[in-house]
Amino acid sequence: MVFTMKEGGFGVGDYVAFGVLCSASCAGGIWYSAVGSRTKAVVDIKDYLLGGRAMSTFPVAMSLIASYVSGVTILGTPAEIYNYGTQYWLVIVGVTLSCVVVATVYLPVFCTLRLSSSYEYLELRFNRNVRAVASILFLLDEVLFLPMVVYVPALAFNQLTGFNVFAVGGIMVVICGLYTVLGGLRAVVWTDSVQTGVMFIGVFLVAAAGTIAVGGVKAIIDVANQSGRLQLSNWNFSPYERQTGWGAIFGGFLYWTCFNSVNQTMVQRYIALSTKRKAITALGIFCIGAILAISLCVWCGLAAWTAWVTGGCSPGGAPLVDDRLLPAFVTYVARMQHLPGLAGVFLAGVFGAGLSSLSAVLNACALVAVEDILRGWLRIRLRPLVEGLIARLCTGILAIVSVVMLIVIEKLGGVLGVATALSAIAASTTCGIFTLGMVCWWVGPRGAIAGGIAGALVAGTTSLGTQAAAAKGLRSPPLNITAECARNATVVSVSDLDPETIFPLFRVSYHWIAPLGLVSTLIVGALVGWLFDKKQTNKMDAELFTPVIWRWLPREAHDNAGVTRRTLSPIDESPAPSSPLILAKLDKIEVNGETSK
Repeated sequence: MVFTMKEGGFGVGDYVAFGVLCSASCAGGIWYSAVGSRTKAVVDIKDYLLGGRAMSTFPVAMSLIASYVSGVTILGTPAEIYNYGTQYWLVIVGVTLSCVVVATVYLPVFCTLRLSSSYEYLELRFNRNVRAVASILFLLDEVLFLPMVVYVPALAFNQLTGFNVFAVGGIMVVICGLYTVLGGLRAVVWTDSVQTGVMFIGVFLVAAAGTIAVGGVKAIIDVANQSGRLQLSNWNFSPYERQTGWGAIFGGFLYWTCFNSVNQTMVQRYIALSTKRKAITALGIFCIGAILAISLCVWCGLAAWTAWVTGGCSPGGAPLVDDRLLPAFVTYVARMQHLPGLAGVFLAGVFGAGLSSLSAVLNACALVAVEDILRGWLRIRLRPLVEGLIARLCTGILAIVSVVMLIVIEKLGGVLGVATALSAIAASTTCGIFTLGMVCWWVGPRGAIAGGIAGALVAGTTSLGTQAAAAKGLRSPPLNITAECARNATVVSVSDLDPETIFPLFRVSYHWIAPLGLVSTLIVGALVGWLFDKKQTNKMDAELFTPVIWRWLPREAHDNAGVTRRTLSPIDESPAPSSPLILAKLDKIEVNGETSK
């Protein structure tokens, strides 16, 4: 059977499987929505947004996976492998390194201070203006990223059933918005857990059935190797190549660190757990789950490539293929293996991934809007009921915006590169500001804001410039195909646009956008802080800095250790036993070569 990339269609079994799994995955959210709307969650904003800080580890870990591994990963990764080979798979090394850095550098600070919002730290370390800048960047980032989360499942549904992308996106937002608005973090986390499980089941079944359909593991490896798709040896330093080992590992490491370390979507889940140990455990489960999801998607891309090559290299499947690859391959496998319902299970997985990512982002945005913008920056405190209604209103508005923005997303390139490029704008900048605060004790508000502006300008200009070039038709050429396929398939020209006519910064690979923004923020912020921030006004409290640099902190920081945290809690409230002050365990601290008590 020939694989043409035009496969589609949904049978009765597919509709039944899709309906049952989607209903099951949303049932928990609807249940918590009903319960939450009748309890204190209506008026208790902390309970609504943080789940009472008493969530279980495994559901939170699954929710962490859902926060990042969305339909963008499921549809974008196979197409990336099909077009450009397996070099992208090395990003799992960057994922592993990033989780180690997050656990050792950033997480101890958040778990010790026990804040409601990650951006609250910036007010404690700098001032409320820095907090506002980071919060606004986050909200802007999510406005750009949310349409991608909605577009991918809608695209898959359109490929398999023919339903309109905008109609499907609207229905998806209504379903997700319902339990996110009413149920809060509890509804989001428990629903994410089920939806993430459905996602893994769907992708695993496609990978297994696809492997059998094309002749087994050996056939996939042989075809990928002979056609040059099994490639892990490109270590070119050029930032203009879409996929290189350095880009996947180093760029992936910095991008994932920026996203996992300080992004409110992730930190909100860390601090919803009662202890730092539980947060690190959840982060470890997230790391394993993310690696597994990426690896399964990579394998699906190789299996689809094998199906195209062994099927005679139909012109319709010649690289560059778009993000409809995996839905088409699922239909191909279902017909080859006579598996009614496979497409339905797969689509339920894609929808589950999309819904879980959408709900996670919407809930995080609601918290930022209330805690950081309303309370932190504007200094407006309203009745809990009113704040709860405002949080829900923000969630609803962002959900509507995500559907309207689908018009723009349709004009851009592959979803994996687009999503990474757009989310890198705020992720790299805010991570840079937090890193300045946790590492560079000489940096004050001036350095933080200057670094943030510099990083946002560099990352934003690069990201939007690359997307504008993509909209004009600039595409990275795919890897070569075999001579036999070249004879059988009509390979369409990738682009008539001469890359040399594009400004060099707008031709860099999406892997390097986050590093550019992060490095710009750190360099400018550190220099401006050293030159213009008044050292005597900088807050010196060791708990505001990562334990990694404690031995280099000025003596004043150790003398004031814990002052900030104690001012956050009522006088009669002892520190949370789940997050004891690490410094309190040390009898002696070495500072600048001297020992002090």
